[in-house]
Amino acid sequence: MPLRLFCERSQCTRELPVVSLMLLMLWSAPVKAASISLEGLRFTEVAGDFTITGGETAPSALRLFQDVTGPNIDLFTAIEGLSSTRFIGFRFESVLTNRTDTPWIFFDHELQEKFRIPSPEEDGLSFAQQFSSLRPFTSNAYSIVDEVTDVRDFVNFSGGVVNPGQTVTFRYAILDNSPTDLFYLRQRPNFAPGGVGVVAPLPVAAPTPTPPPLPAPPTVLNPPDPSPDAQPDPPSLAKVPESGVSKGLLWLTGVWLVRLMIKRLADNS
Repeated sequence: MPLRLFCERSQCTRELPVVSLMLLMLWSAPVKAASISLEGLRFTEVAGDFTITGGETAPSALRLFQDVTGPNIDLFTAIEGLSSTRFIGFRFESVLTNRTDTPWIFFDHELQEKFRIPSPEEDGLSFAQQFSSLRPFTSNAYSIVDEVTDVRDFVNFSGGVVNPGQTVTFRYAILDNSPTDLFYLRQRPNFAPGGVGVVAPLPVAAPTPTPPPLPAPPTVLNPPDPSPDAQPDPPSLAKVPESGVSKGLLWLTGVWLVRLMIKRLADNS
């Protein structure tokens, strides 16, 4: 659907006017600046620890990219130039990256005509309450949208979490029919409505690195233990004669041989 702004005279919607070649060149790629212009509107950092990193015109909204670093996460952006466009409102996408060490479980958006002063009723500045066709307001990270709890111009998102390093997108519409050409968008992570205020989720600790496993000790092979029942065989007594017996046999053999020789000599003589 093409980008639409709200017509100032008839309170209707119509297509954007033709823009100059210079603006078209700026819109062809996201702008890298702390203060940027989109569709004739200027968005400028005012307070809080965040940086506008770029912006572009999407098919259905003005889109602003921001990095939130903290520790001051009460973020103010000045928006001016709407009255010079002949329109009173616009669709808006706020894209924020969590560069802090704390998860976000709420995210509050508030409009103020005067810096740090909540806008009163019927001042002409609002989140386009007159245009029900622009709802629901949505987010890619939160499922609950609250616009009625507090008496102020706000939209609060909850029912989700944006962890450090993650990026969240909010989609809503802004209307300003007041004579003042400047107003402020206040964005607060972890701000709950209904008088609760700032909540403090526990910071996300860096994961503890797992130490590498210790090398296994070398395997030592030991010789097997001898069996307690195994006994060496005793030497055989029958096969090994005693020394005294051996001498007696040798003496008898010698006597026999002497007698045999004497007998042969006698026979020959």
